[in-house]
Amino acid sequence: MGNKIKDQKILENILSETQYLRLALCNDDKPYIVPMSFGYANDAIYLHSSRKGTKIDLLRNNKNVCFEIDDFYETLPSNEPCSYYMKYRSIVGYGTATILEKEEEIKEGLRIIIDHFHNKEYNIDDLNLKGVAVIRIDIEDLHGRHYGMNYE
Repeated sequence: MGNKIKDQKILENILSETQYLRLALCNDDKPYIVPMSFGYANDAIYLHSSRKGTKIDLLRNNKNVCFEIDDFYETLPSNEPCSYYMKYRSIVGYGTATILEKEEEIKEGLRIIIDHFHNKEYNIDDLNLKGVAVIRIDIEDLHGRHYGMNYE
């Protein structure tokens, strides 16, 4: 159940306001999904990770990704079993992931992620970038749904 979110501004608000996503990757014939914090700017999602590990290995083999973002608000109870509803908004998106290599791109990606969570001053040059991978997902397709929200 749910209503489609057709307004691009609402989708962008969800991307800007939500703190976590689930990133889905392909591991040959098996799906792999991992929750991650992220930042959003300029039609792209930015993630950070270790430079080594399953996620990075899978992205090097297949750059096509899917992601899911949701805000769970509340359960809307009912007197009947199986008649409960959830008040929510969510996005499923698809894109192409790039592991950034240039130092300036890495710093910019980290700025976007940090600014999504942190509202105090910092100096990006003080951060240790050794061992840090920044991944940019260029969004190709977004599908939003909601229930119980006043978007119409």
